[in-house]
Amino acid sequence: MPLAPRLPTHRHWNTLNAYLRPLGDKQMEIDEFLNNWDVSREELAFICDCSLTTVNHWFSQGEHRRIPTDKHKQRLALAHHIWITIESEPEYLQTLRQMYHKQRRREEKE
Repeated sequence: MPLAPRLPTHRHWNTLNAYLRPLGDKQMEIDEFLNNWDVSREELAFICDCSLTTVNHWFSQGEHRRIPTDKHKQRLALAHHIWITIESEPEYLQTLRQMYHKQRRREEKE
């Protein structure tokens, strides 16, 4: 029998806000991101949820040049934040995440 959905408590909302607060509306310029991370243009497209053509236009010169949007810059900031955070994550949390993903894959196969 499925359980009824739970109503988030004040503590749930505070925790969610604590995770979201570090970024807020923070944005990261592409040059700053690339100074920190060695990623390909294909990987930039994945991170920014855009096409490779769009990313290539960011690096082009002249009339075809485009500038990353605020959405793209926010996604770069988010990727940077996640990657920096995961580097300092305790090993037990990494183990728990791996266990969770293994369990989820098992449930999906059933």
